[in-house]
Amino acid sequence: MVLAGKHYRPSMITKRSFKRLLRRPLQMNTNSYSPSGESLFARKWTKRQQWTVRLAAGGCIVAVLIAAVTLASGYASPTAAAIPSTPELIPVEVVTLSPRTEYAAHRSYTGTLVAARTSTLSFELAGKVVHLEVDQGDAVSQGQVLARLDDRHLAARIQQTEAQRAQQAAILDELIAGPRKEQIAAAEAEVRRLTAQLKMQQATKERRQRLIEQNAISQESFDDAIFGTDAAQGQLDSAQSQLEELKEGTRVEQIEAQKAQVAQLDAQLADLKLEQEDTLLVAPYPGTIAQRNVDEGTVVTPGMAIYRLVQHEPIEAWFGLPPEVVGQLKKGETFPIDVENQTRLGTVSGIVPELDNITRTQTVVLTLGPESSQRLVPSQVARLVLESTRNADGFWLPNSALLQGSRGLWSVYVVEEAGTIARREVEVLYSESERSFVRGTLLPQEQVVASGINRLVPGMQVQIVSAQKTP
Repeated sequence: MVLAGKHYRPSMITKRSFKRLLRRPLQMNTNSYSPSGESLFARKWTKRQQWTVRLAAGGCIVAVLIAAVTLASGYASPTAAAIPSTPELIPVEVVTLSPRTEYAAHRSYTGTLVAARTSTLSFELAGKVVHLEVDQGDAVSQGQVLARLDDRHLAARIQQTEAQRAQQAAILDELIAGPRKEQIAAAEAEVRRLTAQLKMQQATKERRQRLIEQNAISQESFDDAIFGTDAAQGQLDSAQSQLEELKEGTRVEQIEAQKAQVAQLDAQLADLKLEQEDTLLVAPYPGTIAQRNVDEGTVVTPGMAIYRLVQHEPIEAWFGLPPEVVGQLKKGETFPIDVENQTRLGTVSGIVPELDNITRTQTVVLTLGPESSQRLVPSQVARLVLESTRNADGFWLPNSALLQGSRGLWSVYVVEEAGTIARREVEVLYSESERSFVRGTLLPQEQVVASGINRLVPGMQVQIVSAQKTP
């Protein structure tokens, strides 16, 4: 079609272009043929004539469009109109419900790793630190010397006490051995001498007695003879007693008394040696020095902190658990413990028999073996997962089958016998990462849509492409 000097195809003319065409001033080709020999449109057109021409042109365009549509419909397949259109069914995957009377619930509890033993090491004596054997971060073994105090004064006292003890021990040995033969012989000789002296004094006394009766001597001379005889008798008695004592040996009481003296010195010596041992600070168990608080030359007092020792192996994990869960645990049971995304085994070694006043939980201590304790540090976070069986009627469903509802309830889509979607309300009793245990208006062997529930609505027709049973 040629209009206003331009070619238009019917398919290219739209409503908008048609309106623009009507608003455009009419231009005719002045070179068109005229019987009179002049241009057919040389004269000026009135507005009425222009609108008449435009309406005629628009009618032609509409007629051409109708003819084009009619021609196109004539080529359509005669069988296409005869086939009725059917709605396309949405494919779905379903799970067949299997009823359950119980389910295993897994609960995770958070705890803390604690060193098996932690001690603040100090001296029991006051003194000056003369040497530090280890430093912070060093690993030590049980009984290893860690620090030393000045012990020179104690060493001198020990030497003095040892000398005193040796002296008293020699006396004790002498008492136990008894007198020597020479001492007994000397005592016997002394007895004989005193016996002879007594006889001489007695003879002198008898002579003077006769003389005193004759008034030949004075009374004083006679008294001297009497006293001399008595003195000689006393000396003889004493010598005889000493001789008998030497012959009988040392008395038991003397030996026991001397033994007590030696034992007392032994106790003093042992006490001094213990004090000397206390000048050495030793590790009570194997571990690692976590902190050093003094330097050499520091004068310390009893109980002043020198080192802090931590035993890492075996390490313990402390968990606060509800009393009803603790009642199911027994000492010696082994459970997996997650620390830094690594699973380790821990054995129940202790249960605190009282509740924490704040958390209202009981503390359960699990000890990790040497292999499980490697590369672990106290205060790390640990997780304990416990499994408990709970009685309840319900079904296991994949989490992708659950549609969140109102007031804490959930819903699922069930495929009925006619392939129609129906909505059922359920309650989630327990949930895991991929599945949940639910109960509600569900029946055994019903088919629940397992995935793609957001594209479904109740009453929709679906086609089951895959069916599986719930665990």
